[in-house]
Amino acid sequence: MEKRKEKLRLLIEKYKSYKEQGRLDSSSEETIRTWINELLLIFDWDVMDTSQILQEKVLSKEEKNKLKKIDSTNVRPDYTFKIGNQKLTFLDAKSVSVNIKTNSSSAFQIKSYGWSILAPCAFLTNFEEFVIYDCTYVPNQKQHVSLGRIYLKIDDYVENYKLLENHLLKSNILNGSLSKLYNDTLKTKKGIQKLTPDFVFAEQLSEFRLLLASNIVEKNPKLLGTNSELLAYLTQVIINRVIFIRICEARKIEKDGLLLEFQENGFWKQFKNSSYNDFFEHYDGPLFDRIDVLETLEVSNEVIKELIDLLYYPSPYRFDVIPTKLLSDIYEIFLSKKLLIKNGKVFEELKLEYIKTNGAVTTPQYLVQDLLKRTIVRGEIIENGFDGVFNTKILDFSCGSGIFLIEIFDYLQDILIAYYIENPVKELRHLFFQNDDFTTLTIEGKRHLISSCIFGVDIDPEAVEVSRMSLSLKIIDSSDFYENYQELGVFGNQILNNIGTNIKCGNTLVSTDIYEKYPLISSDKEQLFKTNAFDYKSQEGFLDVFDTNGGFDYIVGNPPYVEVKNYNIEYPFMHQYIKENYETTKMGKVDLSIAFIEKAISILNAEGKLGLIVQNRFFRANYGKSIRNFINANNLLAQVINFKSTNIFKNRITYVALMILDKNQPEIIYCYNIASDALDIPSTLKSLPIVETDSSYHIKVQADELDPKLWQLVDPEVLKINNILLKKYTYFGDFATVRGGIQALWNKAYHISIKCINPNRTITGSSHLEEDITIEIDACRPLITNKSFYPFCDDSTDTYVIFPYDVIDEEKMEIPFSQYSERYPLAGAYLSRNKEIIKENVQTNLDEKWHLFTRENSHERTF
Repeated sequence: MEKRKEKLRLLIEKYKSYKEQGRLDSSSEETIRTWINELLLIFDWDVMDTSQILQEKVLSKEEKNKLKKIDSTNVRPDYTFKIGNQKLTFLDAKSVSVNIKTNSSSAFQIKSYGWSILAPCAFLTNFEEFVIYDCTYVPNQKQHVSLGRIYLKIDDYVENYKLLENHLLKSNILNGSLSKLYNDTLKTKKGIQKLTPDFVFAEQLSEFRLLLASNIVEKNPKLLGTNSELLAYLTQVIINRVIFIRICEARKIEKDGLLLEFQENGFWKQFKNSSYNDFFEHYDGPLFDRIDVLETLEVSNEVIKELIDLLYYPSPYRFDVIPTKLLSDIYEIFLSKKLLIKNGKVFEELKLEYIKTNGAVTTPQYLVQDLLKRTIVRGEIIENGFDGVFNTKILDFSCGSGIFLIEIFDYLQDILIAYYIENPVKELRHLFFQNDDFTTLTIEGKRHLISSCIFGVDIDPEAVEVSRMSLSLKIIDSSDFYENYQELGVFGNQILNNIGTNIKCGNTLVSTDIYEKYPLISSDKEQLFKTNAFDYKSQEGFLDVFDTNGGFDYIVGNPPYVEVKNYNIEYPFMHQYIKENYETTKMGKVDLSIAFIEKAISILNAEGKLGLIVQNRFFRANYGKSIRNFINANNLLAQVINFKSTNIFKNRITYVALMILDKNQPEIIYCYNIASDALDIPSTLKSLPIVETDSSYHIKVQADELDPKLWQLVDPEVLKINNILLKKYTYFGDFATVRGGIQALWNKAYHISIKCINPNRTITGSSHLEEDITIEIDACRPLITNKSFYPFCDDSTDTYVIFPYDVIDEEKMEIPFSQYSERYPLAGAYLSRNKEIIKENVQTNLDEKWHLFTRENSHERTF
């Protein structure tokens, strides 16, 4: 630290000396960059190494004027800090003539870039001044320049050395320390929201989709009728195409401001013509298929303007740097709602699988990346060289917006590039581009990788379109190498040809034999469409996977966690098919994820592996007994990474694990439990070896020691003792049934410790939120808590729980909040007073159901 601090002091003295001698051209950005380069070197950054920092070229006055003429702000910050392909943060250099203390446009630009990649902060400097901007605020052109700012002058640098080191030191930026310096909260400060771009853009897209869909229904009444699915599909296609072209503009593949030009001349007609001709010729592929119904569609230009305004300055989104993963996250949230047409009006509602969780939640990138590395082991697939990689068949069987697909692409691309650098092969030169600075895949190479290796299936047509778009974006995701676009093949014809043809719309869990087993479905058009039966072994593009490969080499994903019973009304044939045609779903409560596991095993080849993010409750819960039996009987369990923390998924309370199954029947199961108090889970995961060795994991379990009644992934010595006891005795649950009690929405709000029961059928008591509450006794249920259980204890209670349900003949019925408040005004008023604090602390449902429990257990046993 002291050596760096001294170097900084000497650099400042040198700068001041040059300035006093008149040896500085302080108006030149290029001169300032020379000094910034030396500053960054003090903090271990080599600005000449493009694997660490990318520098934008200095624009001439003529180039800057050209950009101004078209009102373009498409000029990226001068320095991009990165690791691999991941951008971490930015630094923008300004000449001394720019007053960065008061210049709001410079502040807005750097904050927009940082916010768009989820960087905690970003930097602005002319060497004489240094500014650190908090990028967790949603950027707005009208914000005061000082918002979220740390401002230093050159004479402050040495005195504030520790502050600079915390922010600029290479190791701090690479290991994610910047995130710890900034509070990642959704609370507001001075009325300015701290929201991430995925959430904000998803909400804005959702609003626009509803507006666009309503306009399509209004302008094309005969075309659509009540066909909500066609409406949703067309709306999605339009949005995808507009956003894709906007990203191509930002990445210099299309003319900057092209969509704005369309808008000047009647957007919809111009865009339709270009989609049918220019875009089709340039891109091709499913993204720009010539869809006949789209050609006849009428859309108001004024409506499209709403979307265009989101995509251009002063929008805070910087599409030249937004990662494809972030766009997929945006769509994942956006796609949790479906469009419906009723009486000529369009509205949205949550899709069935998202009702319980109150919308979609994105999968953390580090979980996906770690799961891929453990399932698709680099050394195994590269063992047979380039053919070993290109012949690998990988499926996400519930691909959603394509989050796993793009990570698979990045993972395989990195393997190929690293191998090519060490083993350049003349015959493969057309797949790779290489110069002194970097090696990457050409457009042809990317196409070959995607079409050969990556497969996806989803039941949702809109999700399939988004997955295809996500992969299409990976084709053009060479935004760091503008000057080499010609060599990469970006300007060729049909650059997206065949991209997305391996992404199919279908129901992974229901095959086409449903038509024979349940013939009534054939006469129900609505159920035929919704069920969307899918036969893996007869699909074009999938045939070779089974004919020559015997099935998929790897299946990865995050299957939906939804009880099959929830599909009983909306998908009756699917519900019946899953309950009767899977070995693991015949008995009791069943989660869809269980059926997904069994299905995946059936479509893997003889040596295939399955890597999943799962809710670990099935390790011990009764509903998971059948799948545990299935996995044990076939010796499939290979690895488990078990998370004790509940905060893996943002704003969701859930326990998850990474689980890897292997058809090679491993004899030893390698397990690791990550504690709930682990401060940095991504770093903890990185410390675990990928390939198993005798010393790799905290726990090693012999496969034949794992009891399917309860997966006890504990210390092997403890497990041996448990097994001895089980052989001699048995589980308590074999002769007694112990049930869980009511789990309220939030105990601190819903548990009332009573002082007295009043004659007018009210109770008076206290919760953790309020003292001396009086509410209706009929709005509650008496609750025996586990504060002091002991043999022969008194079973009376002084605790009541607010209970917003009716139970009639052991059947539970929800009471909407307006009805509950009308029936029980005191209880309703109490909940209303505390609604905001409840919603801040726990996951709630929407609108009239916000007050209901998220886990509705044992209600039929209330009295």
